[in-house]
Amino acid sequence: MIDALIKNKEAIIHAFWETNFMMAITMLVCLLVSLPLGLLLYALRKEVLLKQPFFYHLLSISLNMLRSVPFLIFIFLLIPLSRSIFGTSFGNLPATLPLSLVSISLYTRFIEQALLNVPSAILDRAISMGATRLQMIRYFLLPSIKNDLILSFTSVVISMLSYSTVMGVIGAGGLGEYAYRYGYQEYDYPLMYGIVLIFVVYVFIVQSIGYLLAGRYIKEK
Repeated sequence: MIDALIKNKEAIIHAFWETNFMMAITMLVCLLVSLPLGLLLYALRKEVLLKQPFFYHLLSISLNMLRSVPFLIFIFLLIPLSRSIFGTSFGNLPATLPLSLVSISLYTRFIEQALLNVPSAILDRAISMGATRLQMIRYFLLPSIKNDLILSFTSVVISMLSYSTVMGVIGAGGLGEYAYRYGYQEYDYPLMYGIVLIFVVYVFIVQSIGYLLAGRYIKEK
């Protein structure tokens, strides 16, 4: 297995950076969109914030639809949209579109659930102090869920790493496609198992960083 990795070292390194590129773009978009979207979703169901049941259900159904479509089919459904945005539906960059949309749907739900678990006493305290809606969110709600935000984001990163292995169907490259094309299809199983080992280490590192950051925050509280 080690020999297979060394033999294909340059190609594996290239595939590794293709995976990292997809993950970096996907998780950046996820973070920038999901945080305000999750807060909005929570606010739309709370009387003291924005309570609008119709818009809440509309947004909720939209997120559920993104999560409900099997991912492989979802990739094919987005091909026309990818072509209109990126000028092509194949390659590393277009692959970030389905990954970003799925990650947004997952992380937004995680944020909503974390906010729903915030004790009502915290909101009552904010109201009694005369806090505005923005102050409630910034000084009371977000600090209360910071640990949950870190851990759930870690889980989404790991999930998207798994999803990224499917992106070879649109020529996105990455470790998953390399393992399938040059490992499985060419019966080079030591190579395939070696890349699986790389994924295991990758997930371990991501998980460790997530727990480390969450642990530091708990100590600071």
